[in-house]
Amino acid sequence: MTVHHPSTYVAGEDEGRLVQAALDFGLEEDQARRPLGNIRRNIAAMLMNDTLESARMHSVGVLGNDEHVDTHGNVHKTLTIRRRKPVARVKVPGSPKPDYGGDLQNLFQQGPLEMAKEEEEEEEETIDVVEGGSLTAAVFGIIKGTIGPAILFLPRGFQLSGYAVAIPLMSMATIAYVYSAHRLLECWRVEKDKAEKLDEIRALLLESSNAADYGTNNEDGKASQNSSVLLTYPELARRAFGEASIIVQAGIALLQFGVCLTYFIFVPQNLYEATKVLFGVEVNILVFIVAMVVIEVPMSWIRDIRKLTPFNVLATFLIAFGLASCLLIATWEIAKDPNSNYVDRLLALPPANKDTWYLFIGTAFYEFEGCITLIVPLQEAVFREEDKKKFPSMNQAITTWIVAFYMFFSLTCWAAFGESVKSALTASLPPGLFSAIVQLAYSIAVIFTFPLQAFPALEVVFHHAVGGRSDPSEATKLNTMSSIIVCLLAVIAYSAIDYLGNVASLLGSLVGIPIALICPALMHNKLVKNAPTSIRRMNYLVAGVGVIATGVTTFTTIVSWNKGAEG
Repeated sequence: MTVHHPSTYVAGEDEGRLVQAALDFGLEEDQARRPLGNIRRNIAAMLMNDTLESARMHSVGVLGNDEHVDTHGNVHKTLTIRRRKPVARVKVPGSPKPDYGGDLQNLFQQGPLEMAKEEEEEEEETIDVVEGGSLTAAVFGIIKGTIGPAILFLPRGFQLSGYAVAIPLMSMATIAYVYSAHRLLECWRVEKDKAEKLDEIRALLLESSNAADYGTNNEDGKASQNSSVLLTYPELARRAFGEASIIVQAGIALLQFGVCLTYFIFVPQNLYEATKVLFGVEVNILVFIVAMVVIEVPMSWIRDIRKLTPFNVLATFLIAFGLASCLLIATWEIAKDPNSNYVDRLLALPPANKDTWYLFIGTAFYEFEGCITLIVPLQEAVFREEDKKKFPSMNQAITTWIVAFYMFFSLTCWAAFGESVKSALTASLPPGLFSAIVQLAYSIAVIFTFPLQAFPALEVVFHHAVGGRSDPSEATKLNTMSSIIVCLLAVIAYSAIDYLGNVASLLGSLVGIPIALICPALMHNKLVKNAPTSIRRMNYLVAGVGVIATGVTTFTTIVSWNKGAEG
């Protein structure tokens, strides 16, 4: 038997020989042999990935200056690559020419050999690539987009409703959200397949000269409105509901503005508590609101929020630090009580609160902070087709685990702080240096998150006011509009400073339930024509329950507004 050394492999040999050569070189251990530096670079690249920021832009149809959409609805990105290119080898002047004649001794006595060097010039190459990333990046985007300040409102929500009400309501809200997200992704898939099939037909017909304009123009001679359009929640709603889809766009804007409104309440409350501990002074909350306006107004002018990726990464770390710290403080509060343990504290909690339990219905839907609008862009962000198929199930699994953590976090913090728990949980922490650091960290995180949440809502307003952000000549007008809106949110926040929990509940009831529950089900019945009858009936049932829940919970939240007040 002839034994071949792996280094002697040449192209064209038996495929098994190539496999054996790879094994001999140890290539099957690539992951184990990967240098630690590469792993660190990969982690850093994942953290600095702008998938979430791009998804927020794409969720309302906004593209960066380096992006465009093809007829399939795929986002393309224009990249400019710079490289150095050798152009010539030139002689160094003054170098003597070597003489290779004569004997060997004469050769070694020659002067230095003639020197040569390469001249290089920098060249640029522009390439067009289909934008997309890994499934891991999309999953990380789901986590970053879902876990935000809203989790801190849940412990007081549990306290107002009781665990026997809160846990079932959160479970039902999660099931409804996952169901609706799945239906929305099915709408996306159907419309995506339509675009691809239409493009195939157009390509075939374009081969004949008399069909060159097929699919490009409609009867009016205008470009087809579904051509080269980014598939988003609002775009899918437009295709399903027509002009009535403006209601969906208004709902998305109201929900995102509402999230920003809660930020204007959350941050001043935390900074008030932190400065009182750190400096021993009580600063008027209005001062913090004004200071936040000064910061957020110029940040709302940013047209490409991918530039904020480093700040969002910092905010992610600060939120993770804040959540871990809150759990640590809550656990310590329970552990230092010699008369009870964790289980005793949980058993002592009231199972239901008959006076305010209904306030939690809206809060349960608000916990997702409008993330259903990010589902389609995050699905689009996955590059490989096999990973695209895995995304819906991954979204369901990740969302379920996140909500399970929400429940554990809420019960633990409620058990630790009892009836004194506030809507802004960090304001409930016992006074001390560590608590003040946590409050400051979370406040900074929310300040950096604000422009990301405001962007989709502002874009909806700009789209209907001046047609969007694309015209540079409208920059001053857009900046003025965004500044006025941010200031109005601050004014409303000051008037509702003691009603943070109520605001969250009202947003979830009035806007969160329709966006996350009603619209996707009805859109599915409109766009997915071949859906089974059982699915269509279930969609109508879900939408009907959503309509009833929206009306009842909105009404009860408003008429019992003072019952959820703080301060």
